[in-house]
Amino acid sequence: MRRMAVLLLALPLAGCFPDQAKDVGACEAQAGRFYQTYKAVDPNDPSSKYIIECMADKGYDFVVTPSDCNSNHPLPTQAACYTPTSWFAGLLDSIRRWLGAN
Repeated sequence: MRRMAVLLLALPLAGCFPDQAKDVGACEAQAGRFYQTYKAVDPNDPSSKYIIECMADKGYDFVVTPSDCNSNHPLPTQAACYTPTSWFAGLLDSIRRWLGAN
């Protein structure tokens, strides 16, 4: 019962944190302006490095291990391949992923 109460209190706070998909989209748009000849397919391409660094500036780490990070698509452009660096945002992200899986 306590876990459910903590979960219900934490969920409204999830709206206070930036949306990973919006942040990835903004970083991808910026990378497209600066590196028009590159596609963000290989993480070592300049456009991919730009997206990864842009997301790092927004408070995310590039992590390819989550199960919903799909290797069939360019990894740097997937919001699922990034995890928040702060512990509280990371906790909320874990709860959101868990709720999405169930």
